[in-house]
Amino acid sequence: MADPNIKETLALVDKLTITLYRIGMLVSGVAMIALALQQLFYPLWFKQALILLALGAILQASSLHIYNKNIRWILVMASWLACWVLSISFIITGLWGAYLSLGLFIITFSGLAYKESFCFSLTILKALPILLTLSWFLIIFSLNQWAAISLLFSGALYLYMAWRKIKMPLHFDFGDRSKYEV
Repeated sequence: MADPNIKETLALVDKLTITLYRIGMLVSGVAMIALALQQLFYPLWFKQALILLALGAILQASSLHIYNKNIRWILVMASWLACWVLSISFIITGLWGAYLSLGLFIITFSGLAYKESFCFSLTILKALPILLTLSWFLIIFSLNQWAAISLLFSGALYLYMAWRKIKMPLHFDFGDRSKYEV
């Protein structure tokens, strides 16, 4: 998480990763809403909705700017592991692999929402981990209408967070280079 009072000179790769992270936030919010609609209308498209979720998670995880390397590693590894499990779930039949990958994506999205709640001083973003975890359990127990409601709220909050993030100058995402643990 960055300090907005410090304005580092950003290289092209810095600008690219910040832009990819912000695009990933938009894609993730849209994916949560798509997953909500899938829960209501298209029960056969669960794995396909997860592909959009995977894209958003990977865009964010691959371009993550968090000072603490342990937290950064957990959030990035959860996304990569989720993509691996999701790809395996396409090879084998059954939904448990897809459910597991969704849970791993939720770890990433929850961590990012929690991080961004401090950036924006918005305590409502701290509800996202609870809403997303609730959505996961509701999906597992086939309570589709309730899962859709929870996912719609989650997607709306995530899109609000993305909108707020996009309005910020790029250097707000990066902060002080000397604070990053390598």
